[in-house]
Amino acid sequence: MSRLEAHYETVRERNGYDEVSGIDWLERAGLGRRFVAVDGRETVASVLDRETKVCMGVGMTGPPHLGTVGQILTGIELQAAGLDVQLVIADLEPYHNGVDLARVRALAERYREFALGLGFDPKQGVLRTQEAGLDVMHTAEVLAPYYAPERWESDAGDGDETAWERAVQELYEYDESESRQEGPSSEAASVHSSVLHGVDFLHPLYAESYEQVIAALGFDEHGLTPWTRRFRDAAPVEGRVAGLHTRMVPGFGDTPKMSKSIGAGVSLDTKPGVSRERFAAAEDGGDPAASATFQAMCLASRYGAGKLDRLERLCVEDGTAWVDGRREYADYVAELAGRWQATE
Repeated sequence: MSRLEAHYETVRERNGYDEVSGIDWLERAGLGRRFVAVDGRETVASVLDRETKVCMGVGMTGPPHLGTVGQILTGIELQAAGLDVQLVIADLEPYHNGVDLARVRALAERYREFALGLGFDPKQGVLRTQEAGLDVMHTAEVLAPYYAPERWESDAGDGDETAWERAVQELYEYDESESRQEGPSSEAASVHSSVLHGVDFLHPLYAESYEQVIAALGFDEHGLTPWTRRFRDAAPVEGRVAGLHTRMVPGFGDTPKMSKSIGAGVSLDTKPGVSRERFAAAEDGGDPAASATFQAMCLASRYGAGKLDRLERLCVEDGTAWVDGRREYADYVAELAGRWQATE
């Protein structure tokens, strides 16, 4: 079992999460490989029968890496499955942390153009920045008196760090990049950012008459789902909150995750030739669970279930057909990079 797969299993067990197998609409849509945990199976299983909004977001610490691309493509695939999807570009988070507002706005517009170019349909959902969500900001002001995380008991499971968590912590400690702060920040800005983050999920329940919200987040953000429920319980908000969590994309070699802030993995600012070489040199066949390339294929692609089944077999065999499959995916990533770089 790979370090990341062991992490999934441990966190699911500690928190009472389920695997996604057996959720009919996910299986019919061929999306099962994208997700590794469900927090609130009954709610997630009922999304086509109740007024549901799927809430997603992408961070803006730099150009997208493949994990970020995977989140956007997951939103597009969920739309194709018939769901109402909200994709929020979290632009105020870096601004509150001191990044220049003009720079934040320019990057947010690039993210918006990129998501639209990949196929996100604003007629079947919402694609917005936090700054543009004035109605959500109003809800945040109304619900702010109920925001008191110091009084909320954590739902997180107890236990030692997993090997994957330790590797991530060591990676961040090793990173010596300079701070990106360019402007003012404050404790008030941090609190505002946290309140707005929670209200991005609660606004559909409070102001839009949805019965339930599904937080579709990367597995490393699974704690935001119970955190949102605690905020809901403290505030005058009704409705169900559940989580549907995507797999992570490990970095190449022994790097535990792809990350914009760390610079691990493949960024869409990477030159196509360099990107192709990274995949060619990965030599990560044999174990699909430990293969950065195959894990990226499962999340950051439009590959269907049948093709992923075939690629998994080829990865296990680790022959020339897997090399060809890896090369084909590298070409796809290079095309994605071309799309991103065209928004500059």
